[in-house]
Amino acid sequence: MSLENPRSPDDSVVDLAQEADFRLGGLRVSPSTREVERDGQREALEPRVMQVLVALYRAQGAVVSRDGLITRCWEGRIVGEDAINRAIWRLRKLAEAGGDADFTIETIARVGYRLAAAPSPGPRSEVLPEVVRAGRRAAPWTALAVIAVAAAGLWLFRDRLPRTPKPSQARVAVLPFDTIGTGEKLHSVADILLNEIVNQLSNTQTQVISPAESKALRGGDTEAINRLGADMVFDGTVQGDGKDINVRVHLDDVREHVVLWSGEFHGSAGATEALEASVAAQTGDVLHWTKIGRSGKVRLDASSLTAFIAGRESMSGVRNASEGIALADYRKVVAASPDFSWGHSAVAVAEAIQVMRHPESHSSDALRADALLEAKRALALEPHNGEAWMARAFLAPPVDWQEREALLLQGFAAEPDLDPIALMEGNLLGAVGRGRDALVWFRRAHDINPLWVSGNGLLAFNLALEGHLTESRAVVAQMALQWPDLTKNWRFRTNALTGATDDALAQLADPAARPTEMDLKALDAYSAALKVSALKEAAAKAGAVKAVMEAVSTGSLGRGTALTLLAMLGDLDGAFAQARYYKPVPPSAPQYLFLPATAAMRSDPRFMQVAANLGLVNYWRSTGQWPDFCSEPGLPYDCRAAAKALMPKAVAPR
Repeated sequence: MSLENPRSPDDSVVDLAQEADFRLGGLRVSPSTREVERDGQREALEPRVMQVLVALYRAQGAVVSRDGLITRCWEGRIVGEDAINRAIWRLRKLAEAGGDADFTIETIARVGYRLAAAPSPGPRSEVLPEVVRAGRRAAPWTALAVIAVAAAGLWLFRDRLPRTPKPSQARVAVLPFDTIGTGEKLHSVADILLNEIVNQLSNTQTQVISPAESKALRGGDTEAINRLGADMVFDGTVQGDGKDINVRVHLDDVREHVVLWSGEFHGSAGATEALEASVAAQTGDVLHWTKIGRSGKVRLDASSLTAFIAGRESMSGVRNASEGIALADYRKVVAASPDFSWGHSAVAVAEAIQVMRHPESHSSDALRADALLEAKRALALEPHNGEAWMARAFLAPPVDWQEREALLLQGFAAEPDLDPIALMEGNLLGAVGRGRDALVWFRRAHDINPLWVSGNGLLAFNLALEGHLTESRAVVAQMALQWPDLTKNWRFRTNALTGATDDALAQLADPAARPTEMDLKALDAYSAALKVSALKEAAAKAGAVKAVMEAVSTGSLGRGTALTLLAMLGDLDGAFAQARYYKPVPPSAPQYLFLPATAAMRSDPRFMQVAANLGLVNYWRSTGQWPDFCSEPGLPYDCRAAAKALMPKAVAPR
């Protein structure tokens, strides 16, 4: 077997969207959707893992060196050894999952890796027919493009935006973490965290100074700082006593000699994966914000960058979950750096969220006007600032779904790697009944940022809604390892609202597993409704309805949840009564009206009037994009005819 040719055309970077589907034994591999299929069961792979699989398959039995994998899958960036090791480990687990291995990956000592495929079952060819390949490859991104073109050609708008000159790049050094204390896992955790941070830097295309070279920066050696061109240094400690592990991480400005950010994390020595994921997620966010603040046309000084990072953490809930505190930090940033586009867009988003949450406040009109002005300033400074479009989408009238979608798609065209926009568009499509299209956007958001808990939770929930139960459970299981407490809420929401009633009841019965986002009245209402639904206890229905209504009266349950539980109980009159008061709060309005539990409502002729009141009929008629349920068999009326028979509801003024 010959070694790989370093000049081979297969040295090109693996672009999953352009790769043809292929087979490995009984495994069908679809790079463009990151899916593998065996015996009718599909599973999604992480983007890097799929890239490694494609790179090894491309070699057709030749050996691929580790450097070759880095070139093809990480575009030659500096990555930790652990990144490749984990991808290979994941692929070997995939190969073993089918019993008879569909392929094997051999380690060639001091050289690299070689993939050997098992014979494909039956007479099928190794590569799928062109018509299948083209269809599979185009499916998800064609869906995004079609959606965008349908909204006034906004996908094409992206190519008409003025190009931004490539900015100067910040250079970040990463020092090996010091270990303090006892415990055999301390050094392992320290090494993994070092690799995670290096990988995060590489994934954001930030210039990285290798850990080996970075050691020269300890002590603030001015000569080493200038020689390496370092701007910032990541450093930290891992401390443990054999039972618990504490991690402290800080990002320093080596030229201004100040700490820009610091974080402290705690976890069990017996469950280090959750701790490692928490550190990776938060440092990844900090790195993203740091790159924006230091690699654009405007480079923030240390004080402004510290305020910018602090504001982002306040908005995300990492520090204090306060838009007011975030807004104060952002205003410091724009006062010191008035030409920093993302400072203005950050102000716009914080103000828009305050308006959305407190629309009746005496200051809401002034905040709305200022948010629109700040968004306009942000776009004037940087047309590719998707966050500014997102702020405008927040401010769109609550039931004008078409305008909000148009704004989101302009933001997506401007900045297609901004995951909150993909999540917002997914939520919007779910809320208007287009669940199949919504799932494409949730997958996109997860691809951009796989370490965002909300992105993972929404992906799991919507996978279950669309019938991808195995994949949904796999996402939840991985979440439980990374964010054990937060996953309780997502797991319960997914089980309770997508028909997995027994699993939801089992979670409520276990005090350690119960969701933390609901009070006792809400939990009692859910428990009563789920028991009636699961056990068909007609005699208990009245008590369950009463529990739901009591929870609504105290504010423990919102109208959307109430109408869902009442529909689940078969009380359609009660459900429609709640629907009269239901007001979806953008941009994350759950799709209560389009859940499995509310199917009976959609079959009732009264449903179309509810949809009209919420602006949904206007959206369907004006866009020509009809909800999924309109094409479902067994619907007792023609939903398109019913919608067209209704007078359009006027959109509320801003």
